[in-house]
Amino acid sequence: MKPFAFLLFIVSSTFVGAATPSVGVVDEAEVFKKYSKAVDLQADIKKSQEAAQAEVAAREKALVQLRDELQGISKRGQDPMLSENGKKTVAAEFESKNNTFQQRRADLQGFINEAQGAIQQRAGELNKQIFADIRTQSEKVSKAKSLQLVIGKGAVFYVDGSFDVTEDVIKELNAAYKASQPAAPAAAPTIAPAGDKPAAK
Repeated sequence: MKPFAFLLFIVSSTFVGAATPSVGVVDEAEVFKKYSKAVDLQADIKKSQEAAQAEVAAREKALVQLRDELQGISKRGQDPMLSENGKKTVAAEFESKNNTFQQRRADLQGFINEAQGAIQQRAGELNKQIFADIRTQSEKVSKAKSLQLVIGKGAVFYVDGSFDVTEDVIKELNAAYKASQPAAPAAAPTIAPAGDKPAAK
């Protein structure tokens, strides 16, 4: 039996002979759009992605420059007028530059893998945090509205709008998130210039 079908079976079995249970539905996608914490965390992840992309672009540019240098060295080594000692010198230069090129290319791939892994991990942590918050605030809303079951919209094919409690949950989420943020520092008092005197009363 599929998980969702099993859930419906349990719910229906629990309430056999009783009044139809009060059900609420939360649109998880809407929460990710409107929950300030989710928006902030997604913005941070986007900044990390942009920073990683900029670093990759800079390293790729350096690799292109090294590749061009290698091609120039290779061309010099093919000069028929070059002496044997000159050929050895060019060959040594090419080998050294090629080693640098190969190392930096490997470093770039390592950086890409590391950056992708770190960003994916942060995205996974974001999802866990947001869904944990949704569960907490859904429970609060369910008690306030006397609901016996709250499910995610992604788990159903159709739901009447009257069951939707998404905005109520988002309201609670944002209120809790705002309360958890440090208070903004008080504005510094305005100090009059030393030469000014208060007006006479």
